Amino acid sequence: MMGSKSNACSQELLSILAHALPTIVSYTLPSERVVQANAEGTRVLARYSSTLSEKFDTCASAADEPGKGGDVEHDSRLLVTAQDGQHSHNESGIEETELFIKRVMASSYTHKTWTDMRRTLVYLRTEVRFYNEIVPLLLAGDSSGVLQKYLPKVHHADYNLNGLVPEDSPSTDAKQLSPFPSNDEQAKGELLKEKGGYILLQSLSPSHGYFQDSPIPLEQSLSCLTAVAELHASAWGNVPLLQTIHDRLSSAGGSYQLQFRNPKELQNMVASWEYFCGQFAGLDGDERSTKILEKESVVKLGQRVFDMAEYVSKELSPQVDDEYATLVHGDYKAMNVFLPNKADEGNDSAIMIDFSCTGIGYGMSDVGMHIVHANLPADLDNGGEERLVEGYLVALEDAMNRKLGSAESGKKWTYPRGVAMRHYQLACIDYLRFILGRFWRSATPESFEKKKASKNTTLINRNLDSALRFIEKVDVYLEVFEKEKTERGV
Repeated sequence: MMGSKSNACSQELLSILAHALPTIVSYTLPSERVVQANAEGTRVLARYSSTLSEKFDTCASAADEPGKGGDVEHDSRLLVTAQDGQHSHNESGIEETELFIKRVMASSYTHKTWTDMRRTLVYLRTEVRFYNEIVPLLLAGDSSGVLQKYLPKVHHADYNLNGLVPEDSPSTDAKQLSPFPSNDEQAKGELLKEKGGYILLQSLSPSHGYFQDSPIPLEQSLSCLTAVAELHASAWGNVPLLQTIHDRLSSAGGSYQLQFRNPKELQNMVASWEYFCGQFAGLDGDERSTKILEKESVVKLGQRVFDMAEYVSKELSPQVDDEYATLVHGDYKAMNVFLPNKADEGNDSAIMIDFSCTGIGYGMSDVGMHIVHANLPADLDNGGEERLVEGYLVALEDAMNRKLGSAESGKKWTYPRGVAMRHYQLACIDYLRFILGRFWRSATPESFEKKKASKNTTLINRNLDSALRFIEKVDVYLEVFEKEKTERGV
């Protein structure tokens, strides 16, 4: 039984790989996988022939016959490094290349509540639609061709969520009723069977000249912010395009957007903050943590963030015709960018990945999230943070002026710094709301220590200095918007 299931999976993956390599004859999977909360990924070493096209025809025919798996290998050896970074050749004419496949299988997330499972499935749908529907529109409008170098090459992407999430169901509809019959696990299993999807894309492993890291130096962060500035500029001011993004991806981009989140995160906000303070105030005689966490305004931070959550979220959720609305990445942490290896002169641009949370928003939301994920306090202090924000704004203005042909018209486009900083400060408050409700309700010194080397974890959930610096900053930002809210009578 297990052999039959393995063979079926083998043929399925072989068919997927054929979208990139029509003459594929076999593949090898490594023993390591990338397993995250909402997806799994793995590199694939694929072997194909550019001269014997009938080889794939043989495999494809075998796929239609039960028990015949063609020439598919399943070992756990390390992937072979291609001689030229992309392909290797041997005397038999068979070539090898490395690809990467990201997969979401609905049946793997039965441990989640329906609200959380739905969010995982919608992430998949959003990313597939982004690559299949939105990227072609973005590239068609980019006469300079600059944006393309910041995006990965995607060979094929597809999903099937029939019976789970209706095609016309908005991404932000967290209140969608569960499709599963109550107390019927067998029916639930049938509904989940073969549901999910995948994205097959180029490999960006070290052998291809790229790497991921967190934290990273300011210069590498500036490269990341330059890349996302190009993404923002590609849709900025294009209302018809933004309407399509609104309708097909999300009206509110962002993995931490309040409309996406489980309501319990907000409901437990005050208790979560009290717990966090109890764990970290005066830790090991740390006078700084005591001074910050026992400050009167900070003691009340949980209640203050709770009281401001809806207001801040609304202020960060522009309509498509808003002057500053654009397409945002939505999960722009350091580990969602592949940086070029400087030793490889063929690569000079950062490449953004993981567009599962993209949608409408303000670009500063991406900037705020990136900085808190990517940079240590020592780098942000003494003007480092301001340098990053200004670096992004300059890159955005350069991209927009290139797009609008400002050199010819003589009229330059600018992002007023006062408006930009308002958006940035709102984004920081909103991100603290997410971290506080989602992660700090169970944070301890021990959990910080355990995660300190976890590059995919935001720095403020694994580095106390980063957390305290962020708390101090948001405390100041909150005061500004609390006053604004009061003056508006909201």
